[in-house]
Amino acid sequence: MQTADRIFAYKIRAIDKRSIANSMFRIRPLPLSGELLSSWLIRTAYLHHSDPATFLNLYFPEYDYHLWDNDLDLYENDSFFNRLSIKTGFKKETIYGMTLKPYEGWLSETIYPNNRNAFIMPIFRRKRNIRQHAQRICPICLKEDKQPYLRKKWRLFFSTACVKHKCFLIDKCPSCGEPFVIHKRLYDGDFPHCRKCGFSFKTAEPEFINENSYGLEAIGKIYDILEKGMFEYENNYYYSFFFFYILNRFTNLIKGGYRKNLPIEKGILENDDLPVSNTPGIPFVMELNIKQQYILFSALMQVFKNKKSIIRFCADNRLTVKKLTKSLTYIPFWFSEIRDIMNKPAIHITSEKPETL
Repeated sequence: MQTADRIFAYKIRAIDKRSIANSMFRIRPLPLSGELLSSWLIRTAYLHHSDPATFLNLYFPEYDYHLWDNDLDLYENDSFFNRLSIKTGFKKETIYGMTLKPYEGWLSETIYPNNRNAFIMPIFRRKRNIRQHAQRICPICLKEDKQPYLRKKWRLFFSTACVKHKCFLIDKCPSCGEPFVIHKRLYDGDFPHCRKCGFSFKTAEPEFINENSYGLEAIGKIYDILEKGMFEYENNYYYSFFFFYILNRFTNLIKGGYRKNLPIEKGILENDDLPVSNTPGIPFVMELNIKQQYILFSALMQVFKNKKSIIRFCADNRLTVKKLTKSLTYIPFWFSEIRDIMNKPAIHITSEKPETL
């Protein structure tokens, strides 16, 4: 009898799981402004009093707990998004709008699903000697939120500080030092919290930045370029991805040691300098921590103030056209003028006088 009861109970559970897999989400919160898809899925799971991995496995059992093995904010799977649209009642465009894919054509020409995008931070450990990056957050933003959530812009490498609250973002637990893994939870901790010790990130003590720091202004300018999809250069306007394309090239020039007279802000880093890279094949920005990235983009945005400052930096570092354009598959029109100026041979004026007869 006991065995029969167990079999009956198993069948009931199996039928229940199948019915859940074919049903809509019971609770379907509206996406918040600029929210990441991963953040929305986690909030939805919490509203169902479920672990995020368990929640997705109940509604998408065919993935067998492997959905979170992917970066869902960069995930490309039409079948998954079609089913998610059915289960939420949201248009597919609304769901895609929460991913990082809409940055395509703005941040770069193409957003790849494999975490190899120039300015999008991968949140998984990579091979070789490279720093593990994790989701970033502003504790004050979370504290002010009626419903705390994760912003899309916090996945970008140049998002190192909160411009509104003038403090550095954090990507690890202030209590135990554990990197913030978004879909891992500890019991019934407040979202978001540390999966290891349960520390609530909205209670973290922020590290404030001097409001006169150029780094804050630099972040604001980069955000403005990204949001408008355009940038101004010498009184003309160009598509934003052309700006980010060349900005990325300059980050790798800094990695290569071309950093003479780079306008580094003092008092942010312990030694007031950027580290030297010894990791071939890895983008420089991925090897830096938050404060180092803050310094890097602050310096580069000062170099990119105008044509004169870019040319001065190139001249100070004796950058040839070959070095400057190495690995570039094309030269944006706005940057071709700088290339052409550098390509002109220097004119040497001698003091010799013609011989007199």
